[in-house]
Amino acid sequence: MPFRLHLVRHAEGIHNPGHDTTILDPILTERGIKQAEDLSHDFPYGESVGLVLTSPLTRTLHTALGGFQKTLDEKYFANNFGVPNGAKLLLEPDIQAHSARPCDTGSDWSVMQSRFPYLSWDLIEQDPAFPAKTGRYVPEQEALELRGRAVQQRLKEQFEELEGSDRPDIALVTHGGLMKFVSNDHKVPDTGKCRTVSVTFDEESRVIVQDIAAE
Repeated sequence: MPFRLHLVRHAEGIHNPGHDTTILDPILTERGIKQAEDLSHDFPYGESVGLVLTSPLTRTLHTALGGFQKTLDEKYFANNFGVPNGAKLLLEPDIQAHSARPCDTGSDWSVMQSRFPYLSWDLIEQDPAFPAKTGRYVPEQEALELRGRAVQQRLKEQFEELEGSDRPDIALVTHGGLMKFVSNDHKVPDTGKCRTVSVTFDEESRVIVQDIAAE
């Protein structure tokens, strides 16, 4: 049985317009904030998503929280956002940006915890490498492929856990350069946009995706 996955590329960051790669862990531009808000309004599957996976960088977190403010559980927000018994938000360091440039490097987990106090940072705190681009996060093809495979295998398990529930879908908020290692193809949406695909898994838990027409 195919599953439904929503692949979201982060909204526009302040490094994007001028291609300034020297900015550490950039925030969203005003346009990027609006892109996330537009995603929240336009996304047709909000009530079907049970899990939102996001890269633990500032621009992806702001995209996830803004773009899925009508989908995520209310516990992830200070007030007036989120929904009761909404989707779970999980920080996934394997889908962080692919390069070692400052713009693709995250802030220290303690800094991020102060910026996003309603999120659980336990997994990141226990990570011996993040945010350094060392170990499994080195910007090399083999490491990126291994991270993509690990995410695919976890997706299979996560989909199976959600199967049969009222919220069986998964959304994944990541970066253009990393997305292809999860989807096994080279189709990447524009900043702040979502690509919805049907997902099946082969015998080795590799994903096979097929685009679903927008509703």
